[in-house]
Amino acid sequence: MKTKTKCRLGICLFILIAACVLIGQSWQRESQRRRLPEAMRQTIEENHRIGKMKQKIKVTGQRAIAVYYPHLNSAEIDANIEAAVNEAIARFEQENQGVEGLCTLYADYESYELNERYGSVQISFERTGAINMKEVRAWTFDLQQDRLIRFSDLFSADGMKHLAFLMRSFLTTLVPETTNPDYEVDENVLIDNKAELFLNEDELRVVLPPQTLPAQSEELIAVIPLNKVIGYVDEDTRNLLGLQARGRIIDPTRPMVAMTYDDGPNRQVTPVILDALQEHDGAATFFVLGSRVANHKDIVARMLTEGSEVGNHTFGHVDLTKQSSQGILDQFSATWDAIGEAGSLEQQELLVRPTYGAYNDMLKKTSPYPLILWSIDTRDWAHQNADKSVDVVMREVQDGDIILMHDMYEPTAQASVRVIEWLSEKGYQLVTVSELFEARGIQLEPGKTYNCAYPHTDRQAASE
Repeated sequence: MKTKTKCRLGICLFILIAACVLIGQSWQRESQRRRLPEAMRQTIEENHRIGKMKQKIKVTGQRAIAVYYPHLNSAEIDANIEAAVNEAIARFEQENQGVEGLCTLYADYESYELNERYGSVQISFERTGAINMKEVRAWTFDLQQDRLIRFSDLFSADGMKHLAFLMRSFLTTLVPETTNPDYEVDENVLIDNKAELFLNEDELRVVLPPQTLPAQSEELIAVIPLNKVIGYVDEDTRNLLGLQARGRIIDPTRPMVAMTYDDGPNRQVTPVILDALQEHDGAATFFVLGSRVANHKDIVARMLTEGSEVGNHTFGHVDLTKQSSQGILDQFSATWDAIGEAGSLEQQELLVRPTYGAYNDMLKKTSPYPLILWSIDTRDWAHQNADKSVDVVMREVQDGDIILMHDMYEPTAQASVRVIEWLSEKGYQLVTVSELFEARGIQLEPGKTYNCAYPHTDRQAASE
């Protein structure tokens, strides 16, 4: 009996000691937390959608560390995350030895659940002191099999090349000096797992940690809308990860053409064309006149909302080859301002269609935007005959064409309905100009002219 009583007392004493230790640790953490700068006490809890939050907090003199990160109860994934956290802390402490003044390391995270099996984590580190720097680490993982998901698990070789092209396009706008060869991005950074992957229902983020590229000192993150790459992910993998297309999916293996319309919008004509595009899951590029936008804002807004592209056809249909450099820029600016009052242009590339298709060295040198011409001219403005416009397209169209029409004439609306239906039945995807060149892996450049994006010809033939 005495032995049992002693055993019970021992167990109770152990539990009491353990409780005291936990309470002491919790009190110590809270005490440390109160000594942090206010901004470092905060986490964005709505971003913590999967896993249990862990924290490493340490305040010593003028050194403050607050790192928040998820624990996913998955050995391989947690080991990767823990290693990245410990590495960041060790580097921070080493580089700030002997540094006077306040030095801080703060990190918070975003975790996302694709479904019960798959998820993603991105941790953002920010440090001040000897070095002021931001750094991001990212992982996408399979919790069931306790493994990381690599780019090669999602994409074929062609898909990797296309993703690398999209990364270059994105980074060129983010960091203009990426045109430097030392910033060259190709599929090898994906194949060799130098880049890291974060995936959610809307976008794919490619994280390039510092020094991934020769000239790179800080992290670079290419944010790619999921719809731009989901066509390269096979259907079984899409279903497994729970990835769903939002809107149109462009299949780069199928033929496609870009329908383009000049001189509008027009209240009687343009909506008929938009209705036909919507019925056949298509989009077009409308090169509008800035002077017409104010009275047709609702139509321009509809173009943008439904996935079509709105381009610049000058404000007053002036011949740009007869303008000064400033005159050219003024025409562009006034038109973009008018379009911007109707809807946001943030999600599309800015393109120009020169009036009359006319250009010269002055225009090419001055234009900050690509100059889009055409490969099929229906001459709808001249004959205003629906049958003739339809006949031209049916006789001449091929994969990669840019078709020119004008959404100002009733026969053009009639022709468009028939052409859009016929092209769809023939298996053509109806895409915007930007989508066409993007699918062909051609980056549009300011001041260059483009008239087609044929898949198996010298790309230089499509631009000048």
